Amino acid sequence: MDIPSLPNVSIALAQHVATLEINAGSFNFLSLEVMTQLADAWAWCDGEPDCRAIVLCSAGHVFCGGVDFRSLAGAGQERSPQQLYRLALRLVQGRKPCIAAVQGAAVGAGLGLAMLADQRVAGPKAKFNASFAQLGFHAGFGLSATLPHTIGLQAASRMLLMGQPVGAEEALRLGLADAATDNQAALRELALARAGVIAGNAPIAVQDMRQTLRATLMKDFELAIEHELALQLSHMQTRDFIEGVSALLAKRAPRFVGA
Repeated sequence: MDIPSLPNVSIALAQHVATLEINAGSFNFLSLEVMTQLADAWAWCDGEPDCRAIVLCSAGHVFCGGVDFRSLAGAGQERSPQQLYRLALRLVQGRKPCIAAVQGAAVGAGLGLAMLADQRVAGPKAKFNASFAQLGFHAGFGLSATLPHTIGLQAASRMLLMGQPVGAEEALRLGLADAATDNQAALRELALARAGVIAGNAPIAVQDMRQTLRATLMKDFELAIEHELALQLSHMQTRDFIEGVSALLAKRAPRFVGA
């Protein structure tokens, strides 16, 4: 068993549980390189018989800050997030169950990444943030499929249209998080313990049941990323998107004009 060595995603395997840790700077921004490494790590887990479950986590204080919007201001087809979404689809189609340990902010695409897991455990500083509307463009990373699938249409609508962060307690109430802890240091152990329960069950049955349960989600996700992408590319050409990104970087309230 040779565990791949990747620059921004470390892989450890113990007691049939693979721990995938993202380490991509203080905000753990998603880039094409990081997503490619995650997809490669997922593929390794799928192909490794000794791996029966995955814990997805990240180093530092931020789970994932999403995409660095400085790279998208005024973006066109050459900066399309399409490749990121196609890599996310590879994660959705993986066979091994995944628990995400969310220790801090999961913003935009970072929230999308957390939603690809089967379960999420939240630490006391966790923030689930779908702030796309505050940036002036459509939600992406399949969130228009994964959020309603997990918490229902009404709660998903509140998160996406209001764009306000959801803390650990509310996430637990909504079903966005499956477990929470007040002890930040114990978060990863909680995720590992839940993954260990799954790994102790019959792996073929677990994986087949997971595929059965997620069959509709996988179809909806593939349709959603194509629809989201078209709208995002359109919105990225608007004055509101430029204003949203400018306001974010300047740490001020945006002044949208609807154009």
